[in-house]
Amino acid sequence: LILLSVSHWFPLGIWPLELLSAFAHFTVLLCLLVFIGALFLKLRLLGVAAAVSLIMSAALVFPHLAPFSGSEEPRFTIGQFNAYHNNSTANEAIQFISEINPDIFTIQELNSQWTPLLDSLFEQSHPYIIAAPWDNCCYGIGIYSKFPITSYEVLDLENTPVIIAHVLLDDFEVSVISLHTLPPAFPNETEERNIQLRAISEIAETITNPVIVLGDFNLVPWDTEFKSFLKQGNLKAVRDGFQATFPTHIGVPLIPIDHITYSENMVPTSCEAVTIPGSDHRGLVAGFAFKD
Repeated sequence: LILLSVSHWFPLGIWPLELLSAFAHFTVLLCLLVFIGALFLKLRLLGVAAAVSLIMSAALVFPHLAPFSGSEEPRFTIGQFNAYHNNSTANEAIQFISEINPDIFTIQELNSQWTPLLDSLFEQSHPYIIAAPWDNCCYGIGIYSKFPITSYEVLDLENTPVIIAHVLLDDFEVSVISLHTLPPAFPNETEERNIQLRAISEIAETITNPVIVLGDFNLVPWDTEFKSFLKQGNLKAVRDGFQATFPTHIGVPLIPIDHITYSENMVPTSCEAVTIPGSDHRGLVAGFAFKD
């Protein structure tokens, strides 16, 4: 138990340990159950080990469970939606996004077959569009905005697209970076994901105007790589409590791997998790204001 909890803090780049760390909140529950059992059975050594493990794993996870508190009115809203490339109810998912109606939103796993419907629904409300859809699964991506996009670029990072768009909100220019990293399903993909994150954090660090980086990061907020990403990019993450986003197709999402992060010259005003019809991810919608 103690070694398991320590490995969550220090996975040391070892692929199986990094995968296990994504479920550190289940280690908290396991340690709690073992601790209660040890007390009941009067197993003092096991109880001490479980208590130490419980404290270590809880200290890692609990800072990311804090509820959001904010009182400012948003200057704009932004949405993060992984709509799932093979979504059998894609029409419902896209209609759902239109009903939420964030000022700016990004779609991951953007299927090229959805383009006609997206254009018809959003050409009036969100006329500024950057789309890089894919015919095959699963890294199509797009940004849709009510506000003018003054410039943009689509990067290729480890054979997946990343969009960097500069959006003009009256007197403010906001840089929006949308990404979908590779999943850590295999050791090589884990390293490629980390390379993607480091590249994006270096880009975010160089941008002086307000920055939002959002997408399917394929890692949890207590992961050491996510912490390094935030530190390198001078970013913070907004979240209202746990807000697990994946996988929804089993009924209850287990881990929070979709994120909205922002630079320090911005103030989050809200963060809501929403259920996207037919997707294996929940979406996130956040409001932001600018610091004076």
